[in-house]
Amino acid sequence: MSKIVFIIVVAIIVAGAIYYEKRRSDGMSAAARRLGFDYQAGQQALPPELDAAGFDLFTQGAPNIRHRLWGSRDGRRMVLFDYTYSASSAAEGRREQPVADDYNGIEDRAQTVLWVRLQKPLPDFDLSPSRLHRRTVAERFGLNRVTLDGEAEFNQSRILLARNAERVRELFAQPLLSYLQRHPRIVVEARGENLLLYRFEQLSEPTAVITFLEEAEELLQLLQK
Repeated sequence: MSKIVFIIVVAIIVAGAIYYEKRRSDGMSAAARRLGFDYQAGQQALPPELDAAGFDLFTQGAPNIRHRLWGSRDGRRMVLFDYTYSASSAAEGRREQPVADDYNGIEDRAQTVLWVRLQKPLPDFDLSPSRLHRRTVAERFGLNRVTLDGEAEFNQSRILLARNAERVRELFAQPLLSYLQRHPRIVVEARGENLLLYRFEQLSEPTAVITFLEEAEELLQLLQK
């Protein structure tokens, strides 16, 4: 490839990235206005309160987020944002020791994340689809695998981890299991008064943000009955 062609290719890539970022910023800003939320574009630091809550997701990469929307719905404080980190294929990312720079088998994982401050604390648990990259959240956070009696399909398709198995089993009644069957890719991390909701490697389109929040509110009602 000649030097001129290389420069043109790089210019096209940069221009495309700038266009995508502007388009997403405009879309998320419009979604914030419809919700009556505040909005901040561009990269910003992960809020210290959120970083200290003990969520697995934020151990995977740098404590930076993008496109933050925040406000209240039904008395709950909600913050929605994009979070991206790099990881080896089929493995986890690492904040303390980022993945190597050779980019062999390295992938960027971007997801839209919802953080909710709960009115009533929940027991600590982590729920994710079973067919994901390898996760070591159980070992690192002292959580244990929980299975539900008579729910073979759930036990096979989901990994439920908890600090207090009996308290978490009480939460997972049939209405919640029906909800999870309709939303098979959802990941939930609960830490006391803080709850995180996202789908691995899935950015929500700005036009789908309201739907995402409505789905989250349905889940919260089931968890906090």
